[in-house]
Amino acid sequence: MSEKEKALNPDPGVCVPWEVKKAEIGEFPGNEAITKKEWEKLDDFAYNFIWFWAQR
Repeated sequence: MSEKEKALNPDPGVCVPWEVKKAEIGEFPGNEAITKKEWEKLDDFAYNFIWFWAQR
């Protein structure tokens, strides 16, 4: 699967992969590891929130 297809069809449990968000941001000022960790936590919350409401 190409990178473009992977971005359009992320892994289960992911809304927007970090690689896609990083590409949107471009040059990153600061500690990328901390931001990646927080982005993945936020993305996980968003996925679970959507999943919860879709199952109701």
